[in-house]
Amino acid sequence: MNGARSVVRDRGSVAVEIVLLTPVLVIFVLLAVFGGRATEAMSDVRHAADQGARAASMVSRGRMDAVAREAVLTDLRNRNITCAAPGIETSLDASRRYVTVAVTCRPDDRDLGLLDVSMPELRASSTEVIDTYRGGD
Repeated sequence: MNGARSVVRDRGSVAVEIVLLTPVLVIFVLLAVFGGRATEAMSDVRHAADQGARAASMVSRGRMDAVAREAVLTDLRNRNITCAAPGIETSLDASRRYVTVAVTCRPDDRDLGLLDVSMPELRASSTEVIDTYRGGD
């Protein structure tokens, strides 16, 4: 008889556990989505910096800024990354043999409202050797 009393007392406890654990599991899933989105966005910003540096290394010094900017913006657009105000800086080293393109981007995070978090500002840079056979200087 004592076993029957125990079963009656435990009735519904699984439902209570599920109700209590569901929000925790949903939060873990949302955090995993946020982490994945942040990692993918960082990879995309690095790729855009690489593309900008490569494009800038193949043109004359006077056109490097414009070409790098266009290459970065095109790559971000092709990867569906929307930056609030992308920062793109092009610089030459002291020997003027290397060009570096630095990209800063704060990706759009409006669809992450359930977490009440915002994407951090992402920064990446890439350096390329200037092509000595490019068109005019």
